[in-house]
Amino acid sequence: MLQFLLGFTLGNVVGMYLAQNYQVPDIAKKVEDFKKDLEAKKKPPSD
Repeated sequence: MLQFLLGFTLGNVVGMYLAQNYQVPDIAKKVEDFKKDLEAKKKPPSD
């Protein structure tokens, strides 16, 4: 349990440091853009 908490805390601290000091891309925005591209490329149903 202690090892998990230590790893979790260290991961959060490193993540916050990287996010503040480097241009980390916004993954949620990239996923939304990808979904929109897929929707645009879908063929309409042919009757």
